[in-house]
Amino acid sequence: MLGRTARLYYEHGYTHQQIADTLGLSRVKVTRMLAEARRKGIVEIKIHSDETIFTDLEVALTEKFDLTSAWVAPTVPDRENQLNALGILGATALQAVIDSPMTVAVGLSETVGRIAQHVHLDAPTGALFVAATGNRMGSGEWIQPGEAARSLANAFGGTWQQLPAPMVASNKHSAALLKDEPVVADALAKSRAADVAVFGVGGLLPGSGIIMDEPGSLKLLRRLSDSGAVGNISAGFFDAGGKPVDSPLNERIIGLTLDELEQIPVRVAVAGGRSKEAALAGTLAGGYATVLVTDERNARELLNGH
Repeated sequence: MLGRTARLYYEHGYTHQQIADTLGLSRVKVTRMLAEARRKGIVEIKIHSDETIFTDLEVALTEKFDLTSAWVAPTVPDRENQLNALGILGATALQAVIDSPMTVAVGLSETVGRIAQHVHLDAPTGALFVAATGNRMGSGEWIQPGEAARSLANAFGGTWQQLPAPMVASNKHSAALLKDEPVVADALAKSRAADVAVFGVGGLLPGSGIIMDEPGSLKLLRRLSDSGAVGNISAGFFDAGGKPVDSPLNERIIGLTLDELEQIPVRVAVAGGRSKEAALAGTLAGGYATVLVTDERNARELLNGH
C-alpha cells in the first residue's frame, strides 16, 4: 500500500484527497503513509544543488568559532523530525570529510544514529568505523555506538569494529580490567588514532541526552551542576568554558576521554534541539569540534553569545 500511495502522488500527480478517494483512505492516513514511505526509503528525493538553507549562519559560525565548516538544519518542533533533519546534514558533513580509506571514531549519540540512512555515495570509501565508547547497558530504546558504527560502515562502503564493553563499568577496578582486555584495548587504540570523530553533545537536563535519561540520573545531574558542568560528550563532562569537570563516572567510563577526542584531527559534532544551547557553547569553547552540525535556533543562540 505504501508503494501504491507513493506512485499515485509522486509519479501521477494525485492530490492527497484523490489518493484517499482512490484507495478508500482518509487524507490523514495518506499523509502519514507518504511520510512513512520516505522514512523507509521507498521514496528518495534528491536535490541537485550545493546551496544550503542557512548559508549566512554557517559562514558566521565558522568564522566566530574557528571551525572548518558548519551545517545548519531547520528547527522543527517535532523531536523525530528534528533528529532526521540533523541526520541529513550529518550525512552531508561526513561525506565532505571522508574521502579515502580512513578511521572514524563513532561516539554515543541518538543523533549520530540517524546519519547512515541519509548517506548517498557514488563509490565505497573503505573507511573503518570504530565505536569510540562502550554500549549503554540495559536498554534497547537508544541506538548503541556499535550499531551506529555498523550502519555508517554499510552506508559508506567500509568496515566496522565494536567496542565490546559497557559504556560505564560498575566500578573503577572493573573498568581498568575491561580496558586491558585485548579486544577492548584494540578498539580504544584505533579510536584514539582515528582521522575523524563523529559524536553528539548532551546537556544536563532530562531529555537533553542519553546520559541524562539514565534511570537515577537526577542525583548525578545535581552534583555535576554544582560543579559547573553544562554538557557532555559520551559522558565526558565539561563546563561553560569547555574545561573538563570531574565526574563520579570518569574512572568508570570505557571510551575516549575529552583529552583524547581533542587529538583527533577532524571532529564532527552533531547536536540540536531544545536544552542544548549551553552544552553546544561549551563544546565550541573547549575546541572539541572542528565541524558543527546543529539547528537554526541553536545556531542563532551561539552567535548571539548565549
